[in-house]
Amino acid sequence: MTDHCLRLLRQHRRLAELAAFPFNFDLDRAADGHVEPVRLASGGPLEVVAGCDTGGTYFVCPDGSLLYADSEGSAGIMGSSVDEALEIVIGLPGWRDCLRLTPADGEEVILAHVAEIEDEMREYHGIDTERAELRAALGLPDRSPVELVGMLHTALLRTEPDFLLLNADEGCAYDLLDPHPRPPLWESVRHEVPGDPAGQPLSTWTRLAADQGLTEHARVALIRRLDEIVMDQSELLRPGSRKDLDLSPLLILTEEFERLGDLQQAERAQHLYTALLR
Repeated sequence: MTDHCLRLLRQHRRLAELAAFPFNFDLDRAADGHVEPVRLASGGPLEVVAGCDTGGTYFVCPDGSLLYADSEGSAGIMGSSVDEALEIVIGLPGWRDCLRLTPADGEEVILAHVAEIEDEMREYHGIDTERAELRAALGLPDRSPVELVGMLHTALLRTEPDFLLLNADEGCAYDLLDPHPRPPLWESVRHEVPGDPAGQPLSTWTRLAADQGLTEHARVALIRRLDEIVMDQSELLRPGSRKDLDLSPLLILTEEFERLGDLQQAERAQHLYTALLR
């Protein structure tokens, strides 16, 4: 994991300008920061290194991974390093329209989809000469769209649990950039719980995860559940009732967050519980 390419972009204005247009990785926008205060749920530091013309922001995470957050509340890992992410950004300038693709779609589908996107881009500006120049200057390989889609897919699947992005003020989580399904928490923990795992309370799995050192797995599952309730309080309706709420899940969430030492999220759950009691 290196930032060799980032250093070159910072040292050479011509390369920085190429990265900014047509590849929309603009170092000058780093000074603007993101559209709102954000932080990682894990508590690790973030460094803003670039932005794009739609209000999105590129952050370097503690392990060197590059996280992209858009201006509408979605975020995802783009690569295990800035160099890897730039391979994708430069090699797939229409990467935002490739988020649904997976290697399972096959070469024919991937190549056709990428060709369609890039043909549309060429109607407005060049990308081929610029891509060749920037790749050569940064020392990046000329990978096929199929390989780049595979790299992007792998990176996106790494977003959770370690790189979940939160609104720093409100504590709510950003959505995932991609629509790909993630395995349930119970598949990540060692257990001998009888019966259907899907029928067990979430706290069963978050406690096992925490006990097995999978703290971020537990935290993500709990935050996602709290966000669901915040957005749709009908989740708390008692069976068969149209207005009678069962608030006990909020008390359980408060307790589980406290067990993890996540006092901000515990306070969120407790605050909603108190508000709904009135």
